[in-house]
Amino acid sequence: MAALAAIIYNKIHFFATAADFSGIINPGTMISLSLIACLLFSISYYFLKRLMKRNGIIVFHLLISILSFAAVVIPISISLPLSVRNPELFPGLAVPMIFFPALAWFTLKPLFIQNE
Repeated sequence: MAALAAIIYNKIHFFATAADFSGIINPGTMISLSLIACLLFSISYYFLKRLMKRNGIIVFHLLISILSFAAVVIPISISLPLSVRNPELFPGLAVPMIFFPALAWFTLKPLFIQNE
């Protein structure tokens, strides 16, 4: 779901701004980063829930939120090559995509894990 949202958002961003960043972030990158993030979320959730019986889920949700907001620094600090047109529009593409794995987790987890 996070990868699909990223790909759709990329299309909307390109339509709205005509800024093509496919050389930097392409659908393959979006899919792989979303899968890696969600896989790490799943593993972290499992271990935090086992280690901290009562507060594991709360700690996990706080951890996801803090790490998502901290990761905003990454696309803002990237210096793009001079050959890229409109480099100032890149954070507008990449920053919202950082939150897609967390949103997917918070949206889909209740469908799969209901008894908490």
